[in-house]
Amino acid sequence: MFEDIVQPGVGPGRHIHHDQDETFFFLEGDFIVEIDGVVQEMSPGDVAFIPRGSVHAFKNVGTNEGRLRYIFSPALQMEAMFRAFHKAAQGGEITEIQMSEIASAHGQTFVGPPL
Repeated sequence: MFEDIVQPGVGPGRHIHHDQDETFFFLEGDFIVEIDGVVQEMSPGDVAFIPRGSVHAFKNVGTNEGRLRYIFSPALQMEAMFRAFHKAAQGGEITEIQMSEIASAHGQTFVGPPL
């Protein structure tokens, strides 16, 4: 489980977690979330469940920072993946190719652009 602060207009590319279910708890801000092609608006207090194998993404559509909490079950390599993203970004902006390679090594596949 971890929390994320998301800037306005920001969200990950569409992706799949092959071995984990994921749950988003929206704590602050206005978001949209897409799960297998269905887009829903999310506000503080809303929860989204993403079954493993589902194509999904989210985006902060508000004008302020947003905050959400993620739970991966089982966690497996998720912490290691996010640590690898952070390490790769230390030298400057991380590229889509780097993100894809890191994700792939940790059981996640990027399959499309951000929302």
